[in-house]
Amino acid sequence: MKKWFNFLVCLTVALGFISLGNAEMREPMEGAGWHYPWKDTYSEWKPGNMKFDEKLFDQDVTAAYGWEAEDVDKIKDLIPPSLYTIMKSPDAWGPRRINVTAYMENGGSLWKRFVKATEQYKGTAKIDKVGWLRGYKAGCPFPEPKTGAEVLWNFKKHFSEDDRILGTVTIITNRGGQVRYQTSDGNLMYFDGRLQISPKPLYEPNPKDELRIDVYANAHPYEMRGTLSVITQFNNPDKDDSFWLYLPALRRVRRLSAAQRTDRLPGGQDLMWENFDVFNGNPTNYTAKLLGQKEMLAVHNGYPKGEWINGKHLAGPNDYYQKVNVHILELTPKDPDFPFSKMMLYVDSNTWMPYYGEWYDKEGKLYIFSIFQYVPGKNGIFCPVVMNHVDMQAIHSTGYCVTNPKYNVGLTPAYFKVDNLKKEYPSR
Repeated sequence: MKKWFNFLVCLTVALGFISLGNAEMREPMEGAGWHYPWKDTYSEWKPGNMKFDEKLFDQDVTAAYGWEAEDVDKIKDLIPPSLYTIMKSPDAWGPRRINVTAYMENGGSLWKRFVKATEQYKGTAKIDKVGWLRGYKAGCPFPEPKTGAEVLWNFKKHFSEDDRILGTVTIITNRGGQVRYQTSDGNLMYFDGRLQISPKPLYEPNPKDELRIDVYANAHPYEMRGTLSVITQFNNPDKDDSFWLYLPALRRVRRLSAAQRTDRLPGGQDLMWENFDVFNGNPTNYTAKLLGQKEMLAVHNGYPKGEWINGKHLAGPNDYYQKVNVHILELTPKDPDFPFSKMMLYVDSNTWMPYYGEWYDKEGKLYIFSIFQYVPGKNGIFCPVVMNHVDMQAIHSTGYCVTNPKYNVGLTPAYFKVDNLKKEYPSR
């Protein structure tokens, strides 16, 4: 009897190790890596000033779907239609796998400040009769949203940094698998919702009543070096965003009209200003309908180092996904001449950050798809280490892999002046 007991104990322990070993394994994907073609500061992945927990690099995988794994049909209801289409068509889009791991709770000093600010300013932010947010300072404006407009504004004021310098390798892939590379920095600063860098929670003085400034600065290829796209958003629903484009070849600064919000960024990317950060539109230009809240699979605590496969679409093909609660919005443009019929937005129900976005053309067909894959730092900030914007109709994609991200470094409006940016990002 004792021998049988010892045998069963040994067998149980052995099976436990086997099960644990399987759970810990993320199967490698052939060709996935950092394939940057030039030797410069973007040539390798760097964590920047983000401090990532070591356990993020080796998470226990409890299930895997897609390429050389379980049929993605088993999780069809847990992912958006666009991602399902991509994963069911590896011949067109390339291999992609969802590795399911445990959800890591939000934490860190800045997340705690966001939660505190939400409680401190609860009830002070209101949506006026035209649909614009008034009285907002910091935190989540509507911790218990009941309408689509409230969810949309929660997204617009989602948990985020005060400022950032975000180095990215851009991988542009066409239908035939031909690849073009760009390198650029996507830098920004916020004027409200600030949690760390003074002045906070509002950046004051703010004589122009600005909400946010972005710059998209190109370093490669050679012919695009020093190209600058600068956009400023204002705390005024009737004031169009300000767009400036500096073209080194012409040695001139060109002002763009608000009508060009849906034009693609330079270099043949699948990114436009309207879907920058998944959705970057003016909330008053859309009717927001809340379709509900559900559990989905998304990259909340992914693999910190971006990867891609040369000649295949979409970066981050073998990432860690978690079950997360999301709010789903349907955004319908009020302008009948707008080139899209609707936009679907999937946002985290706690941080209000975007995971997925889907744009439909005037005929109601899926056109542009966006997917953001995040990794949290120890301070709580989420870095979108992989971003993809995809033209579903042309089978064309633009992937972005982040390297050397720098958060909350103290950027000011003076940094975003074109004359200063020309010094920061000199042209050829």
